[in-house]
Amino acid sequence: MGLVKLPKLALYWSNNPMYAQPFAKNIMSRNRFEILLRMLHFSNNEEARENDRLWKISNLLSTLNANFAYHYTPNEYLCVDESMIPFRGRVIFIQYNKQKHHKYGIKLFKLCTVPGYTWKIEVYSGKQLDSAFSTPTNVVLRLCEDLLGKGYSVFVDNWYTSLDLAEKLIDNETHLIGTLRKNRKYLPKYVMEAQLKPGE
Repeated sequence: MGLVKLPKLALYWSNNPMYAQPFAKNIMSRNRFEILLRMLHFSNNEEARENDRLWKISNLLSTLNANFAYHYTPNEYLCVDESMIPFRGRVIFIQYNKQKHHKYGIKLFKLCTVPGYTWKIEVYSGKQLDSAFSTPTNVVLRLCEDLLGKGYSVFVDNWYTSLDLAEKLIDNETHLIGTLRKNRKYLPKYVMEAQLKPGE
């Protein structure tokens, strides 16, 4: 369903040759799929945790991340970035970004590796609860914590790049490559005033 987009869910079980998708029909009936989809639940409601907006899916996320790491060993190059899952439902940590194709959604921080394999994900659950944890430096260090000290190189964009992050990574035998904003703290003056040409 992620690869073949149809206008309605029921059409994946349609006999119309225009929509026919034999794979879904061969796995289970439409009614069974809809029941499973409606009842899908990953946590015990009696075990609710205060100040954790993601408690209902935290076990699922842990399992996913453990499996991502178990089944693939990254090569030298890693990339940290965020992506948006399109969503217009009612959650308090929904994000709006006018520059994205999908303007509303749930933000993920992702650690990826060549050839585009997602090695670890974190769901951003809002600034109020995550203010200490969602700083760019902390996001990168948390995503890379299992790979530090092994000689990896991490590529990031200018939201993450800082002298502080670079020093913390180099202390852990990890290199940082990224574009740099001129207004970052503690940058040497000659770096901020340098007139660079493409490729420098």
